[in-house]
Amino acid sequence: MKTWVIRIVYTALAAYLLSFWIEPIVGSTTFDVTWPFYFLLIVPMFASILPWAAFLGISILNFLIVLYAYHGSILDWFGLWMEDLMGVMSGELPNEAIFFSAMALIGLLFAVLVGRTYPSYSFALGMIVSTLGIMAYFDTWTLYDGEGNILYAIVTSLLLLFVTDLAKRPSQSLVRFVSIGLLLSVVVALASASPTLEGDWSDRITTSFRNATTEGDGSGPGRVGYGVNDESLGGPFEQDDGIVFIARGVPARYWRIESKAIYTGKGWVEAPVLDSNYNRGQLVDSEVDTTPEQALLRFERRQPFVPYGGEYPQAIETESGTEFRVGDIERAFPNETITMQPSGKIVFENEEQSTPRTIQLRYSVPAFSEEQLALNEEITSLTEEEQQVYLQLPESLPERVRDLAADITAESETPNEKAEAVEAYFRNGEFQYDTENVAQPEGDTDYVDQFLFDTQIGYCDNFSTSAAVLLRANGIPTRWVKGFTMGDTRGVVQGEEEHTIRNRHAHSWVEYFIEGAGWVPLEATISFSDANLLQMERETDTEDTTPAANDPQANQDNDTQNRPQEDLLIDDVTTGDVQEEARNMPVWGWIVILFLVAVLVWNRKIIERQIMYVWWMSRPLTDGRLVSMHRYLMKRLRANGFKIDGRTPSELAKEVDAYYETNDMTRLTALFEQAVYAEQEPNSKYKEYWKIMIRRIMS
Repeated sequence: MKTWVIRIVYTALAAYLLSFWIEPIVGSTTFDVTWPFYFLLIVPMFASILPWAAFLGISILNFLIVLYAYHGSILDWFGLWMEDLMGVMSGELPNEAIFFSAMALIGLLFAVLVGRTYPSYSFALGMIVSTLGIMAYFDTWTLYDGEGNILYAIVTSLLLLFVTDLAKRPSQSLVRFVSIGLLLSVVVALASASPTLEGDWSDRITTSFRNATTEGDGSGPGRVGYGVNDESLGGPFEQDDGIVFIARGVPARYWRIESKAIYTGKGWVEAPVLDSNYNRGQLVDSEVDTTPEQALLRFERRQPFVPYGGEYPQAIETESGTEFRVGDIERAFPNETITMQPSGKIVFENEEQSTPRTIQLRYSVPAFSEEQLALNEEITSLTEEEQQVYLQLPESLPERVRDLAADITAESETPNEKAEAVEAYFRNGEFQYDTENVAQPEGDTDYVDQFLFDTQIGYCDNFSTSAAVLLRANGIPTRWVKGFTMGDTRGVVQGEEEHTIRNRHAHSWVEYFIEGAGWVPLEATISFSDANLLQMERETDTEDTTPAANDPQANQDNDTQNRPQEDLLIDDVTTGDVQEEARNMPVWGWIVILFLVAVLVWNRKIIERQIMYVWWMSRPLTDGRLVSMHRYLMKRLRANGFKIDGRTPSELAKEVDAYYETNDMTRLTALFEQAVYAEQEPNSKYKEYWKIMIRRIMS
């Protein structure tokens, strides 16, 4: 009875340890539920205690029941599975059907291992290392947060090792029980009472990437990230690779959060609530073509904003939670805790409410034609109040800034030509992109004036603010926009593109107004491209269709900083080389290969034993083969710690039989001595005893 209790506890601990795989792995897929995978991984574990036929029957029945409960139709699912399999064979990534089966197979394999190896230190250590490794990997490189589960996993690991030791060497001593009790107490006490270093995630998100984190007198570099206070721009910042969100299902796209309209000479503040002829959330004229787009955003922690890639989305409540859709919207959203500020920023106002981990976005992406961009009509779509705000410039703005604006656009007529002239001015080779040696204006010094005439060194805030001011000085309404660039490419996941948006991708750009077109984006920062800003329907062919990188640090020393902007269409973010590499060997393929290699290494003794059985048992027993079989046996005994050299076969046989509590080695040795020393014909029973000994030694 005690043996069965220990085995049940051993299996339960192994199953619980395996359950820690589910949240990080399933969380990186399109599955919105995790309960099926708990059944697929854990039920076979407990069934492994039963006889082989019962174990297999329960595992298959469990799979079918879970499949029916999740999918609803088993036959339809098998059709999807075959379709998915054909796609995988043609080089595509697996979808839900194959992934569902793969998780079930993992559960079955671990159940076989726990049943065949019990009790085994190797299995216990393998479970512990793989579980903690998976948690660490996903916690480091994805949005999975393993901080809350790591203590439970460590405690479970210690208990699993303790039960393994108890099963292999049962003892009446209380030393091990006291030891494990003290060890668990120390681990829990340290985890609960030890001081922890507070993470800087909140600083990454809620403070500006211009002056996010300062030390001492405030002159230290800030940490890059999306911020809310833009009244004092300038100064260096440090790069921050912390993940903000992951976007799936859309091409590379800038993510808009809000705009600001009042330039103070030092930075930007929000505009007052304005009466407008545009519907709230409308970016472009009704004549401009728009393309509906849908994106899935996955967040790690509560955020004070919702990024979007086109016209403002609308929030509605669905069965799965908050969903944002494009359309004519009022100030208040259906969810009372979600509002849109005059700046266009969507915020969660209830501090007790957590931003959904997953948000479904639906919006429209404008696509301007060359004819619309070439318009030069009198502005009538903006109210007089809006025009005053979007043309506002401080009285303290130096006159030489206005003179420079006139010089830059002297040969330009339309708003678009003037915007392109300003953009080209920054790319004339005199300006430098830098995040470290960036000045912050002191006293009465104007932020734009300092950048244009004194330093000519800066990052996106310097370029975008200066472009907005230069355009306003030319009578073109502008507003300063904040958000994120398209982020880092993760490749194709579950058949859809994914991009990781980090704090260092926080960015600012400009929107200028063209009557008949609406608000048109402008990327003024050198080393950045407007190819991913908003879609442009332009007919001009270009020679260079390579989008600029979105990582300032990566381009800081490149000649591409000063290249002229090309009229680029939106292309898939994945280059041909990356696509070819993905077709050759996707990440999941390497994972499968590594798993198979691990299984082979884990069972190498069993595999070697079976090969020896097939090799020797199927061949006639001759004097030479008998000697070879005996040498292999001695090799295995030596590997197991037995002393072979300097001893008679009889002495070795007695020691081996005493260790394994058998007399098979003595019989085997007698048959060997008869054949070798008495020159008798090899006895066929030698194979039988040899096989028994090999099984004992290599078990």
